[in-house]
Amino acid sequence: MSLITDLIETLAGPWAAMSGLQRTVIACKAFVDGSFLVLPPILFTRQAMTRRSLLAMPILITAYTLSDLAVFFSIAKSADPTQCYIALGLLAYGITFFFWAQYTIKKTTALSAFFSSDAPEKLITTGPWALVRNPNYSAYLATYLAGFILTSSSNHPDHQHPFFTSHAGGITLSSFLVAFTVFYQAIREEEAKFAVSKLRGQYETYKKQVWMLLPLTNVFGR
Repeated sequence: MSLITDLIETLAGPWAAMSGLQRTVIACKAFVDGSFLVLPPILFTRQAMTRRSLLAMPILITAYTLSDLAVFFSIAKSADPTQCYIALGLLAYGITFFFWAQYTIKKTTALSAFFSSDAPEKLITTGPWALVRNPNYSAYLATYLAGFILTSSSNHPDHQHPFFTSHAGGITLSSFLVAFTVFYQAIREEEAKFAVSKLRGQYETYKKQVWMLLPLTNVFGR
């Protein structure tokens, strides 16, 4: 019981110091990150999951957790209204593209886990895939980037908090880089599978038209 009381007291201080806008950001980020952590394992096609798929999950969960703790404990002093609105925009992008992607594939095929061993059987180019080749990974990275933006000025001279506050910017940046590394490697391996599949020609054409992680189509000659 004392442990729960101590936890509540630990969280109550930073929460009380937040503005209404900052609390809105925290609530939205908790919802978005919670959706990203809970839903993908349920939606994945488990038959093709590999040991690397299973190893990547705790790495990403740890990165999400550390990033969110850093944001929670530092946002009161590290994030001004501009940073909060940018973060809300990124969170809105992330959750919109994530659920849009799930809606698009619902009647076509199940999601494959990253680093899965299955061969691609269909190329999806509708819905969010018409704007970005990897809408799920793009959505995940958007929330990591939001965390870094919220803590990028966490070296505020008034900060006299423990580890998660004084090092918040470094924690969220490290979390973003770890997630980017995992997702980028997964993307490269998925593209390699398309390159040796019956969908190779279609995918090469699609690849020239749509960007990997940014929602830009036929921009700058692509």
